[in-house]
Amino acid sequence: MRVSVGDRVVVRYRRQDAAGAPPLSDVLGVLADLSPDTLTVVRESGETVAISRGDVVVCKPIPPKPVRASAIRALERAAADAWPGVEQDLVGGWMLRAGHGVSQRANSALPADPTVATGDLLAALPAVVRWYADRGLTPRLHLPDRILRIPAGWRAGPDVSVLTAPATVHPAAGSTVASTPDAAWSAHHPRFADVPDVLTAVRDGDVAFLSRPDPQGSYETAAVARAAVTAMPDGTRVVSIAAVATRPDLRRRGHAAAVCRDALSWGAQRGATTALVQVESGGGAAAALYAGLGFTDHHRYRYAQPAD
Repeated sequence: MRVSVGDRVVVRYRRQDAAGAPPLSDVLGVLADLSPDTLTVVRESGETVAISRGDVVVCKPIPPKPVRASAIRALERAAADAWPGVEQDLVGGWMLRAGHGVSQRANSALPADPTVATGDLLAALPAVVRWYADRGLTPRLHLPDRILRIPAGWRAGPDVSVLTAPATVHPAAGSTVASTPDAAWSAHHPRFADVPDVLTAVRDGDVAFLSRPDPQGSYETAAVARAAVTAMPDGTRVVSIAAVATRPDLRRRGHAAAVCRDALSWGAQRGATTALVQVESGGGAAAALYAGLGFTDHHRYRYAQPAD
């Protein structure tokens, strides 16, 4: 069975349920768990199907489902609500976010209104530039694949990958969960020390700060993460995981994966069926971490700012 967690698969298996049912059935979805006894597949609808390994006749990977532009827009909107900065505005089809200049995500403009034509988005750019200039911030565009190309006169940075996985409940890894970051959590992210409101901001959703204690007791925390549950326009709930960090001297011991599994569980318990993370190009260790948790590529985006 040459498949891995995170693969899109089709499974044919023997049914053991109601009498008179067809002897074989098929399920198509994302492989969320693969244990010695059971494999778990999450359908596109969010339904979870657990199948005994002994009942599996065939399990094979299939190509990823093509991602539509509408799906990119929907996921980006949920992600924007999960990290919205402390001030938002809608200008000419753009969702503008400002967050004291800390983090590109909280200080960038997303083309958020699918009813606004490309020409109108481009025509609104001078207003976008003025909005950021009025706040003493560098104008920055958040441009997802297939939504809008880099405008003339703007220069783009490296790709950022948006990865997704089924949001499922995992065995507890011992992380504590709080509604605000405490001093031990914040020590992992000192750039937010003077602007904690950027971390706690969320639009129409819930946010949590997870801390995994150091099993050896040498430090208060070994790893931390931020999780936020928001919704796509159709109501599908998404848990966005960000700000994952491990003490440098405790890396490569599974702490980041453990706190992420607890974040996935926290989101799933609040109705999320999809999880997302964002990884900048060159993030080899982060990419390996999320691949091990079943995350796969959904789409990419880049930030752009005026060239002069």
